Amino acid sequence: MPAKKATVFESIDANYASLSKTQRRIADFLRKNYDQAVFMTAGKLAEKLATSESTVVRFATAIGYNGYPHLQQNLRDSIKTILTTRQKIATQLEPESFEGSLRLSFLRDISDVRTTFEHLDMSMIHDIAHGIRQANHVYLLGMRSSKVLVDYLDFYLSFLHENVIPFHHGVADHFDQIINLEPGDVVIVVSFPRYAAITIDLAQIIQAQGNPIYAITDSPEAPINQYADKSIYATYSIDSFIDSHVAPMALINALITAVAYDNLEAADQKFKRLEEIWLKHGVYI
Repeated sequence: MPAKKATVFESIDANYASLSKTQRRIADFLRKNYDQAVFMTAGKLAEKLATSESTVVRFATAIGYNGYPHLQQNLRDSIKTILTTRQKIATQLEPESFEGSLRLSFLRDISDVRTTFEHLDMSMIHDIAHGIRQANHVYLLGMRSSKVLVDYLDFYLSFLHENVIPFHHGVADHFDQIINLEPGDVVIVVSFPRYAAITIDLAQIIQAQGNPIYAITDSPEAPINQYADKSIYATYSIDSFIDSHVAPMALINALITAVAYDNLEAADQKFKRLEEIWLKHGVYI
């Protein structure tokens, strides 16, 4: 697992003694009001603290960041697991036009997909796709809003693999299913902030049994990575109280495509038979 990078709060603590009086005021504000600061520009933060924008930028450099945008992104990474839905909603209540809010929603999703694509590990996707193809059974695990992604993956992956098994929703059922895992089975774990504790607990048990875990998550610092054998990442934004799964779904689409290409002839024959059945029974209009 990659070394965990320092959070903004840890960087502040490490450099606090060397900060100026004004910089300490900025540091104190970030620590106490991170849920507000994460959505504030350098100019707005400066205005809030009655200082200059350049002072805010120098503060970011003083605690080890390459400017304020770098600090803000790391602040988002630092707090994404603790920022509640209620706090996210509160940040959205600042005056802004209806049209502006909708545009920002689309722009956020576009940015997330672009960033995910730019950092895509093609060889890792290929390795995971091959592992899925070779597995006897493919189990899918994801809780809370990540369950939506599991359902999506289940629907399409079942066309390409005969034994795709999503974990049932009840906690007791999860433990019952784990004991059914056999050598040759793999588990795909989908885990995005706010990370569900039960997902990590189950992954620990699965790892102890020796079954490979393939993680679909948001970053190398995600807690699931301590138990995952292989991981792929989709950018996750916290700029809205809605958990947007546009980028994770795009990544899942890429993975499903890779699974098909791992044995393209077999996939083609499978879909040919399915189309014949769908046509015969009038599945589609």
